[in-house]
Amino acid sequence: MMIKGTWEWQDLDSLSPTIRSKTLSEVQHLIINHPDATMEHDLEWLYAKCGVEKSVRAFVCFAADGTLIGYAPFFVHPSALSFELFGLALFDYRIRRYTIASTPLIAPDHVSQDIFRGLFIKLLTSLERREALFGLGVPLASHFAQYLQHKHVLRKEYLVFPHGMSYFRRFILLPTSFDEYLKNLSHGTRKQIRRAIRNLENDADLSASFRAYTLPEEIPTYLALAQTVSDKTYQKNLLGLGINNNPETRQTLMLAAEKGWLRSYILTCKHQPVAFQQGYLHNGTYYAEHTGYDPNWSDQSVGTIMQIYRIRDLIQLGVVRLDFLYGDNEKKKSLSNFAREEQNFYIIPRRFPISVIAQILRIFNFTTKQLGNFMEKYGLKSKIRRFLRKRATNN
Repeated sequence: MMIKGTWEWQDLDSLSPTIRSKTLSEVQHLIINHPDATMEHDLEWLYAKCGVEKSVRAFVCFAADGTLIGYAPFFVHPSALSFELFGLALFDYRIRRYTIASTPLIAPDHVSQDIFRGLFIKLLTSLERREALFGLGVPLASHFAQYLQHKHVLRKEYLVFPHGMSYFRRFILLPTSFDEYLKNLSHGTRKQIRRAIRNLENDADLSASFRAYTLPEEIPTYLALAQTVSDKTYQKNLLGLGINNNPETRQTLMLAAEKGWLRSYILTCKHQPVAFQQGYLHNGTYYAEHTGYDPNWSDQSVGTIMQIYRIRDLIQLGVVRLDFLYGDNEKKKSLSNFAREEQNFYIIPRRFPISVIAQILRIFNFTTKQLGNFMEKYGLKSKIRRFLRKRATNN
């Protein structure tokens, strides 16, 4: 049976069982072969992340002959339009967010403004009063980013604006040997890495140990060790980010392990966990989701050592690429050999009151950005950030 229509976007769940099954096979083929596909396009992964008040909506686009030419999966979850000052929340307007990572996957010979517009018109009929769309980590060189930033008719139905500053997403295109990887790093980075590893491995009193956790039965042990470290980090104490050993996390890791995706690591010294890295190996790419180290061990560079041990392990496995995921920092920059610029976008339906609150948020963010630039100029912003991190880790 063929599905009729031109640029016809449909909700995947609205299809008959027979067509849905056929379409899912075509979607998997598209994910494996599309250059813009990530793990966040995999429906099994998105469903694995579903917990309380979280769900998945996927839309597919068919050409007139029934060929699949477009696929757009959204992870639907509680969120907020947040008014923040230096990382501190002042006010939250609670919403449900339809988040799409990177870009909708469109067959290369069918990319056009029409196909993107058709998707957004379809979505407009699906969104409720407090629901909004969000583009997470949209590559600025992509057709999708160009469409979102173009002053076209979409602006009549949606308020589109960047969320935060653009950033460089870092990758390591992994070579065939660890020595080759080290050789391509800067002299300063190589020297730092070798000194840190030598100091750790030559100190017998530290009893340093590193291991990977990949199996379902290993998850309870891994989570207990990782949370011990995570609870000491400034990311957890100041920003509320890090490892949560709860049923939802265990469910996600369990499915990842059952699929053969889970590959997380623990570094111990003196028989105590001092650093962790949580990630997933999917279609030849390793996605580095969470990382953290005990600040009491920072002088031993355990965070850097953990990164290097993981990179060496992935090279030995024959992994093609390591993806540091969203955001940027100096450590990612020093270890990576490829980057692309990305931007997050809000796409808000022009409905009251959500679009009005979003407009106010844009003005607020612009004002705080100007204030932040002024403070950065005189070194005040960095001092405040360091103070808050130190206070959070001390607490």
